[in-house]
Amino acid sequence: MSNPASTLEHPVLDDFRRAMRRVASGVALVTTGDADGNRFGIAMTAFMSLSFDPPSLVIAVNRSASVHKPLLVNRAFCVNVLSESQEALCQDFVSRASHDRFAAGEWLHDDRGIPYLPGALSNIFCAIESHQSSGSHDVIVGVASRVVNHDEIAPLIFVNGRYGAMAGA
Repeated sequence: MSNPASTLEHPVLDDFRRAMRRVASGVALVTTGDADGNRFGIAMTAFMSLSFDPPSLVIAVNRSASVHKPLLVNRAFCVNVLSESQEALCQDFVSRASHDRFAAGEWLHDDRGIPYLPGALSNIFCAIESHQSSGSHDVIVGVASRVVNHDEIAPLIFVNGRYGAMAGA
């Protein structure tokens, strides 16, 4: 099957973008490391639960992102689900160059060298089970190997290009 018009020419692109801006999503920092102790990460809303048997989730990562290759090489990552109080950290993470993203926040490392944010709502450590390319992104399935949840439930939400909080969570 041939690829329809490129994303820059696709006839529904503008309407699709407007539709996706109406979908509220949680925000996470997805992180990994390498054998040399380097840290890589990306802020994203493109993550979701996949299955409880086994406990797994899906992330979508642009193949041009600096975290893409280290994710596939390391075959492990952490989804750090952010709280509403971590908006500034998320914005710092988004605006900084990839080599400087971990300058903000207090980061620890697990025994595999994966950085994680102990103050996040949840830290979901995953081993990559599979990945598949679709368009500009790879859809990566991770099976949870460890999960740390904190008592607070006040997620950072992203909708219509802005951060917010969910009242009454």
